Order: sequence, then structure tokens, then C-alpha cells
Amino acid sequence: MNRNLVSSLVTVLGLLLQLNSTAQPSSTSYPSRQLLLRDEGRSTLNFVDLAHPERNYVVAIPAGRDLQLVGQGRVMIGTGKGYEERDIKTGAKVAELTTFDGTIAARRLRNGSVLLVGLNWQGKKGIVLLELDQNQTVQRTINYPDFTYVRLIRETVDGNFLLTANDQVFEGKPDGSIVWQAQLTNQKKAQHAWQAQRLGNGYTLVSGGYSANFQRFDRKGVWVDSISGPPMVNPHFFAGFQILKSGNWVVANWQGHGPDHGASGTQVLEYTPAGKLVWSWKQDPKKQSSIQGVLVLDGLDLNRLHVEDAQGRLVPN
Repeated sequence: MNRNLVSSLVTVLGLLLQLNSTAQPSSTSYPSRQLLLRDEGRSTLNFVDLAHPERNYVVAIPAGRDLQLVGQGRVMIGTGKGYEERDIKTGAKVAELTTFDGTIAARRLRNGSVLLVGLNWQGKKGIVLLELDQNQTVQRTINYPDFTYVRLIRETVDGNFLLTANDQVFEGKPDGSIVWQAQLTNQKKAQHAWQAQRLGNGYTLVSGGYSANFQRFDRKGVWVDSISGPPMVNPHFFAGFQILKSGNWVVANWQGHGPDHGASGTQVLEYTPAGKLVWSWKQDPKKQSSIQGVLVLDGLDLNRLHVEDAQGRLVPN
């Protein structure tokens, strides 16, 4: 065979391998996955069954943040006045709390109580947490007065709380003291960091909001690394995420406020802890605009409350 022809074939083969290595994984990697999505752009709750699309639905919900499996086939969503519980199969509202105007996020704790998050709220300065019992009665108020921003909260296995506060993430104790804190990198603009989760090696994983990445910090609060990309998914704002049983991370890649962002980016991404994008789901621009929260339901018992374990993985309580 002509030496120049062989050289050309090798070059072409190399280019094809390079293109294949950077190609974006698709939803066909998990053809039977079920997803529960919170679309902030259109203020909707979405159920997506890749194997049975006839089961899919989109229902309007109030503005708010976060979503959590709380048992009895229900998902809890935070609202500006408290929370709602929705039937996962249908999206129908089955319970609500509407008497705490100014709520930023809501989370059910391991003890069954609900923790509401607010800012400069309930007569207190800074971040305010209200724990409500099953009768919706306030059992305790926790205050971190030295912060001017807050998004989501996660309970650690030892009963402390991880909170994101713009370009900071911290661990607070129920007595209001701070036991760990870190500063996000990439200070080009306000990060609006979204969610933090403690990992099994003691590191803390943070979805960096407008940093458009994951950031990891060590036990001393020192930045370890960042994970994002590739450019073809249009990383814009890393919001709610879930650590799967496999150890991979699935995150919502939010694209902007309003109803017209459905054609922008790929909005559900799955990474390995080493930073490789191994799966993604491309939203339907006719049905979704800007996804803020995601839950992968496969293998989860929807009749159980789910919280995060010592590895950061979502598990039944």
C-alpha cells in the first residue's frame, strides 16, 4: 500500500478517535432511567421516564428551591411560603405549608421534622433555620448571623448543617457555631453557590452556581479541584445535584431565568468523581426551559424518606 495513503488513513483514524473521545454521552446510556426535575424557568415539576414516555408529566408549581423524596410516594418542594408535597406518579399536590412567607428552601431531617431556611427572617439577622415538628410547630430556631446570602441546606450524618452562602460554604452546628468553612474559587462574579455535600473521604462537594462547575474542598476548607464541561453542554450554572449509588454525580445545568431557555445547553449531566462526563440528558425545549433540580429515581424506594449517607449518596432513612 502507498506510504502516503497509509499515513493519511492513520491521521483520519486518529481524528475519528479524538472526536469520539470528546463526544457528549447521551440518554441512551441509561434507556430506562426515571427523572424528577424542577424547572425554574417555567416553574414546573417534570417526571421523565425514558423507557415509558407515556408516563411523563409537567405540572405547574410555585416558585422555590430544592426537591426531596419524603416517603409515601411523595416529593417535597420548597416554596416561598414553606413547602408542598406532590405525588410522584401524578404530580398532584397532596400536602402544603403556606404560613412561613420568606422561606428560601425546605428540607426534611432524619428525625422527621422539616427545616425551613430564610435570610434576615423571623426577626433575626443573617441565615435563619426553623425546625418544625409534624404538627408544623416551631421546635427550635438556629441563627448564623454573619452571612448575607443562602441557598440550600443539607444535614450531615452527625446532625450539623452544610449551607451555601454565595461564594462561601460552611458547616454549622445547631447551637449556631461554625465548625468548617471554605471560599469558592473563580471570583469573576457572584457564584450563588447552590448545594454542598460531605463525601466519605471528608472532602466537601459544592455545586458552584455561576462558577459553572463542581468544586471540592478538603477537611481544612482548602480548594482541591474543579470539574466542569465539556463546552458543548454549555456549562452555565451548576445547581441541584445527587450522588448516585455508583458514586457518580448528576447535576442540573441551569441556563437562566424565564421560559425560553429550553434550547440552551444540556441541562442534566452525570460525571464520575474523576471528572469524566459519562451521561447526559437533553431537555425538550417545548417542555422544559431551565432545570434547577434533578433526582434520578432508579433503584430508590419512593415509599421511604431519603437523606444523604456518610458517602454523600442518597439513601432511605
